Amino acid sequence: MTDGTENHISGGVLFSLVVQGQTVTLTLPNRPDPALAGLPRRSATFAGRHNELAQILAALAPATPGEANEAEGTVMVTGLAGTGKTELVLQAAHRALHDQTWFPGGVLFVDLHGYDAERRVTPKRALGTLLRALGIPPEHIPPGLEERVLVYRSALGALAAAGRRVLVVLDDVSATRHVRHLLPSDGSTATLVSSRHSLADLDALALTLRELPADEGRELLGDALRTALPDDSRMADEATEAGRLVALCGGLPLALRILASLLVDVPSRPLSHLRRDLADAHSRLSVLSREKRAVTAAFELSYRRLTKEQAKLFRLISLHPGPDFSTEATAELSGENLRKTERLLLDLARRHMVEPRDPYGRWQQHSLVRLYAREQLVSDDGAWGKALMRLLAHFHRMTTLACESLFHPARTRPAAESAFTDRAEALQWLEAERHTLVAATLWAHDAGDDLVCVALAVPVSKILMETRYLEDAGRVLSAGIRSCRRRKDRFHEASLLSALGVVLRDKRKLRRSVRAHHKAIKICKGLQERQALASALNNLGLSLHEQRRFEQAVASHTEAAQLFKRTGDRIGVARALSNTGETLTELGRTEEAAHSLRKAAKIFRKQGDLRAYAQALGSLAKATRDDGKAEQAIELHKRALDLADGLLTPHERSVELSNLSGTLTAAGEFEAALTAQQEALTTFRQLRDRRGEAMALGNMALVRQKQGRWNKAVRLHTLALEAFLEGKDDHGLASELENLAFALLQQGCNIEALENLELAADLYRQTRDTERAVDTLNVVDQVRRRIGVGMRPVESRM
Repeated sequence: MTDGTENHISGGVLFSLVVQGQTVTLTLPNRPDPALAGLPRRSATFAGRHNELAQILAALAPATPGEANEAEGTVMVTGLAGTGKTELVLQAAHRALHDQTWFPGGVLFVDLHGYDAERRVTPKRALGTLLRALGIPPEHIPPGLEERVLVYRSALGALAAAGRRVLVVLDDVSATRHVRHLLPSDGSTATLVSSRHSLADLDALALTLRELPADEGRELLGDALRTALPDDSRMADEATEAGRLVALCGGLPLALRILASLLVDVPSRPLSHLRRDLADAHSRLSVLSREKRAVTAAFELSYRRLTKEQAKLFRLISLHPGPDFSTEATAELSGENLRKTERLLLDLARRHMVEPRDPYGRWQQHSLVRLYAREQLVSDDGAWGKALMRLLAHFHRMTTLACESLFHPARTRPAAESAFTDRAEALQWLEAERHTLVAATLWAHDAGDDLVCVALAVPVSKILMETRYLEDAGRVLSAGIRSCRRRKDRFHEASLLSALGVVLRDKRKLRRSVRAHHKAIKICKGLQERQALASALNNLGLSLHEQRRFEQAVASHTEAAQLFKRTGDRIGVARALSNTGETLTELGRTEEAAHSLRKAAKIFRKQGDLRAYAQALGSLAKATRDDGKAEQAIELHKRALDLADGLLTPHERSVELSNLSGTLTAAGEFEAALTAQQEALTTFRQLRDRRGEAMALGNMALVRQKQGRWNKAVRLHTLALEAFLEGKDDHGLASELENLAFALLQQGCNIEALENLELAADLYRQTRDTERAVDTLNVVDQVRRRIGVGMRPVESRM
């Protein structure tokens, strides 16, 4: 008598295995069982994810005869709850099964409910389901996990060897340990896995789903709506509102499908009505709910799986004011050390509760996840107010240190207090944190924390002004000014008003700029703050200069210099003298300008302010050039640039290079002039300074005129005109029109040249440059006489 059991079924795929000491030979059915051929229904609407779908299908495709398919095996699709992982997997599986040559053995699908404690399917239970679907008789399904794994893998291997390859789909896997027993081992059976975890330790093609881009989000919302209501036209009728809805949902597919259902429920409901409901951040998550489908419920399943430390950090992250955040800032927020904070962030990233960004060390949280985390934070008993104060104090300290590195690099701090090794590192930090710093300042104002708002507004606005983020600087300063008024802090109100005047000047809103300075001056006089008054007068002079009210500008700078002298502020005196010199240069009083600038440069050098000294030398070079001493001016420019290497901000260096180029042009060194101007132009474009870009282009055009290359000159002048229009510099625009006209005359375009000259004359008149207006109209008359066009009286143009 033999000790064994044999089971023979005719017709099918046979394989043998040993279970508990018995040899069992099983025959799998020739045709797939209905369970093998079935998949959950895929959605009729599928938008975006086309690249990911193509990658999955390429990995699932069987190898070409005689070739190994290196991509064949396991594909894992991971991402935040609601990003459409299951839908992508189902779309790929259905399309793969459509080609009967890929998976003639059918498909095995199991939803493991990995994040639902009540419905979670264990590997042992899942294997029982899979073995039954494979046609294994219940009496031959072993009770133990490892034995079930053996039968499962043997069956799949036998099917693959018999040309009946099976596709295994494992949905909603919670962790690697829960999926390893379910992975085939034959090297031919393909597997699709979806999870909210980053299952990076699997040997698999890894695809991480993010939110949908705006256009694909609109496509998904529109397709879902039209599938239910084919004649619905709301997406087309309210295209702008549709875009806003997608943005408010953060491009999350689950949220968009819920929105589509809400719109289908009430066909008469306008998109604008739903958008207004979503716009309120406090109620957004509650709106994104319909019957058993809710964004909050999806996030809740992930949140419950976090450890106590992970959950605490997850909640605190919602306090970050900007669109992204750094590990260092999060450590300050949590009160933990940097290493522990980084570990916890990585834990959250593996669960897609946060997402890493480039460069490493920066992170982002989906907007809806952040709202969910904030709800958990508010309902928690923790003292999160202290955490927020730590974060804001961190931003204030770091911004202050960055200002020192940027504007006073010669000042050294002890290594323990130094946050930045050099100016480049400070600029890099500021660029990374710019949005956060702006958001933090505005949040403090909106929250009524006026002291914090003002404390942040002072250094943050200074940084934004110097790095040419003028819109952001204006918002920060306006918030700071309003907070000062609520606190009745007149001193800082005056300071911020004066800074706002500088921003408005750079934005070419000159009338508003002058008004802001006058308000600051009035406050300073009332407070009898002479040094603050001197600074306000000095800044007023700069705006008057841009209005071409040169005599008033000189008077303002002169008064500022006297006040600085009375307060013993030597650097302030030098700054006022330097500004006076630049205005005198514009007035053509080059000898007086040079005298004032030399005095300023001497003070800067004695006081050790090399950055300001270099700028004064550059201004002196311009006065020297206008005095007809181009060679001497070139040497001054070069001294300024060499001396200030690493001290000037990128914008300051570009201005100096542009001035050097003008001097090189005057000296006939055209190629060197173009090289300097090109470097300046590149930086102006990087800094979004359209006026600086316009001046650089115009100067390059003048070089081309000197070279007799008229076509290139006209093209450059045209580009400069566009930039001057955007830069809102009417006087610069007038000068450019005049220069373009001369180039057009050389090409015989006389009528077009006349039109430009007449426009230039009008603009000169509007900008108070009467002398240039008259000179330009004289040229108009000369051209008209030369080409025989009727003249207009000069009086009618003035």
